[in-house]
Amino acid sequence: MSSSSMFPRVAGARLALVAVCALALGACASQGTRPPTAGASAAADAAKVAPEDQVKLRALKRWDHLIERHFEDAYELLSPGYRETQSKEAYVKTMKDRPVQWTRVFFQKATCETQVCTVEIQVNAQFQMPVMRVGTVDAVNVVTENWILSDGDWYLVPKADR
Repeated sequence: MSSSSMFPRVAGARLALVAVCALALGACASQGTRPPTAGASAAADAAKVAPEDQVKLRALKRWDHLIERHFEDAYELLSPGYRETQSKEAYVKTMKDRPVQWTRVFFQKATCETQVCTVEIQVNAQFQMPVMRVGTVDAVNVVTENWILSDGDWYLVPKADR
């Protein structure tokens, strides 16, 4: 099996894992002795999950979108402030023009304070080199990302140099 045919399976497996985790968390939340209140919000339910776990899921979801080249979906995980200054169309064009194909990610760690998390993710990528006879080059890099909590959800704050 070629390595390129494995990546959709990896992304699919990761999405399935996220779905299983969400179901498990929902089951845990419903194990109380009292019925849930009618006014309980999704934000209150999310508060029961550690910020590190919440941001891990969001970060992996964003990277899955990048790997699958679903840049419109990845855009929705960017901070509200960034989205006010950068249109979705401009972001998608910038991402499509990059000479990289992200192939896999491995979550390293998340360090969180109340409304800010720093996430480290190992990113595997391929670059098409314009130099004759070089072809595709594989690369591995650990990326540090800053995430903020806004209206109950975690969002990536892109670095200014990217």
